[in-house]
Amino acid sequence: MYSTELTLNSPIWIVRKFLMDPLFISGVSGHISILKFKDKQNNEYLMGDRIRELSTPTDEFIALYILLRTSKDFKYTEGIFKGPEVKMQSIKYSGMSDDGKLEFTIEFMPKSLGDTQTRLYVATNVKYNDSLLDKMLGKSAVDFAKHIVEDHFVTYARVYFPSLYGDIIKIFNTKGKPTQGLSVAPSLEFTGDAGSILSKINEMISQLDLGLIKVNFDKLSCNIVVQNTEMKRAICRSDSNVKTGFEALSMIISAKGQGKIEVYSVKIEDLMETLYALA
Repeated sequence: MYSTELTLNSPIWIVRKFLMDPLFISGVSGHISILKFKDKQNNEYLMGDRIRELSTPTDEFIALYILLRTSKDFKYTEGIFKGPEVKMQSIKYSGMSDDGKLEFTIEFMPKSLGDTQTRLYVATNVKYNDSLLDKMLGKSAVDFAKHIVEDHFVTYARVYFPSLYGDIIKIFNTKGKPTQGLSVAPSLEFTGDAGSILSKINEMISQLDLGLIKVNFDKLSCNIVVQNTEMKRAICRSDSNVKTGFEALSMIISAKGQGKIEVYSVKIEDLMETLYALA
């Protein structure tokens, strides 16, 4: 395992956006070449021109790993590359070769140093089991953990990041901290009578990890908060009549005419981005 810390002249929300891009991370690593993208909806890996069929970002890939033996000797092995695994304080990637010889993790832990600087802790853990014959011939893999950190990520952060994005970051800093981490546009809109509205509410609750469902009829408005596919809070108002919880949903049953439902889905990654931008 190898780790280091470095300071970037950039607000943390920009740093985190780069770190949450698996194509960026694989490219900068210098040793991970993504070949196939997993389409989780159809449970298959897409390659070639079929990659154009991918409709949503994925966090699982088939990759070609490039391993150094000496400065002129390379070995290639195929395997799975996964990430980002996003937590409040870290962003993690991992991989394993098909033959089981290579296992690795790359973990980033950014910490805000104010509006214009971020301290970034980078840690890599690489396990590569060469054959006994390779070791006897002195062709064991080099210290990839240190090599990937110092010769790729740190070099990129020190040389390329300020050169490519320094001017853009300065513009953001002079305008103040952004707060547009969360999308305020509804992810779904639906119109129907009370019965179809209730049916759609139940359908959307079963699909939402975190979000808000707004319901509006002529004389009725409701807000339903959903977390982990469960209704956590509901409130409905009609003139001076206010009800909460499941009693609130009973007001929708008796609503007259056509109503409208708006669904606002929030990804935990976007929520983190907004919190870090405001920190």
